[in-house]
Amino acid sequence: MNFVMKKILFLLLVCYAGLMELGCSKNGGKGSPVITNIRGLDTTKRDLKVIGASPGSEIVLQGHDLDDARQIYFNDTLAYFNPVYNTSTNIIVVIPSTAQTAATNPTVPSTIRLVTSHGSTTYSFSLILPPPTISGISLDITGTTIEINGTNLAGIKKITFPVPGNDTALSYTVNKTYTQIIAKVPPGSAFTDSMRVQCLFGSAAFPYPPPMVIGSLSNENAAAGTTLLINGTNFIGVNQVVFPGGIQGINLQTVSVNQLSVVVPPGITTPDSVRIYGPLGTASSPQPFATYLTYSSPGYLSTFEQQWNTDNTSFVGWTGGYADASTTSANYPGGTGASGVIIQASPMGPNSNAGSQGNGGLLQLNDVPWVADANKSRSVSNYSLKFEVYVASTWSAGAIWISVGDWYGWSSYSARFAPWSDQTLAPNGKYKPSGWVTVTIPLTQMIQGNQFWQTSWNPNGSAARTFNDYPTTGVGFLVMNDQASAVPANSINIAIDNVRIVQGK
Repeated sequence: MNFVMKKILFLLLVCYAGLMELGCSKNGGKGSPVITNIRGLDTTKRDLKVIGASPGSEIVLQGHDLDDARQIYFNDTLAYFNPVYNTSTNIIVVIPSTAQTAATNPTVPSTIRLVTSHGSTTYSFSLILPPPTISGISLDITGTTIEINGTNLAGIKKITFPVPGNDTALSYTVNKTYTQIIAKVPPGSAFTDSMRVQCLFGSAAFPYPPPMVIGSLSNENAAAGTTLLINGTNFIGVNQVVFPGGIQGINLQTVSVNQLSVVVPPGITTPDSVRIYGPLGTASSPQPFATYLTYSSPGYLSTFEQQWNTDNTSFVGWTGGYADASTTSANYPGGTGASGVIIQASPMGPNSNAGSQGNGGLLQLNDVPWVADANKSRSVSNYSLKFEVYVASTWSAGAIWISVGDWYGWSSYSARFAPWSDQTLAPNGKYKPSGWVTVTIPLTQMIQGNQFWQTSWNPNGSAARTFNDYPTTGVGFLVMNDQASAVPANSINIAIDNVRIVQGK
């Protein structure tokens, strides 16, 4: 071979090597990525093939040439992954919680798309939702619109009700988080069964028609002639309110689907539940009504009917006031006889407890049993302190600390009562209910220690206590100012009555 031919051959070899090097540098010597399987992270189930998973879950892509991944998409939604833990055969990735499923968007491609530095690939994969759940339902005042609350209420195929004929919801809307449905109930008289929500990934049922439920009474010891509010759910077509002794309530009014108004009738002589009647059935109040008529001990701490007696009709007065039946009627109308009175007549400085020692700032109750002695070892977790209160002056500062102990010894447990600071009871920071109302304080909310004399409040109670933890059962209502601002004079003027310990709420 002559010199020219050798030179040409050499140049050809150099060009071929350059092209090979260029090709290798372009794809790094890797083939196109291929996904062959999807599995979960559980190492005990490595061989289990996953054909679908929920948004938010973590999975492993398996295959070959998966290294140097740049992006991973689930139904065109970009996912997060940490490349540190990935190899050429495995990629750990979190499915985006925002990725759409066929239930939320029927047109989704149902694919995983992997993009690497040396190519891309797609893999058929379905994103699924857990089955729907229903946590509760409630009807509107007409009984024709229902609110359904739950989870994963997406991809709805049908909503049915136990009514004859056309049992399907007339229409419905679903909120953006798929946790609530507002549906139009089909006409017809429902029989007792379940309403059902059928979704793409399962179905859920809930008893229907929903029962009426009484949650609370505004005043569990309301006197005859006063207006009582009954709070609860599903008050549809309520046509009767019956008080103890079978006595009909007066002037029944439906305020809303969750509240009734009725005037307490005269003639009630014994405690019992208040009952309501309507097309959805009956419901009874969770606590008996008019217990002040018997105030049996243990349970009642004071009815204030006597000032100096030592049983549970009375209290041991100190600086707190006492209003007999006629005084209570004049100044705190609608009560059940005599009452205790707290009037903070002098101003209180910031973080001050001085007002508790004078100016009508303390009511001291007698030491009487809370529960029968044989039951003192039982937990306090299902017991509450209850009393009725009348707020004569708008309350917007200062607090009542309800403490357990004895004279000068408020060192057992305490609870704080400042309803003006509760946005539910007083949205504008001013508390002035209409008439007497019942207050409920679970015993588990009482905190331990002599914190009455401190200027800080620790709201943590304990459900582990038993009644044996209360060596003394005297109770004091004590005025405090545990805030950084002053309490003006005469800003606390309240009457208290029927202090009791009850089982439940």
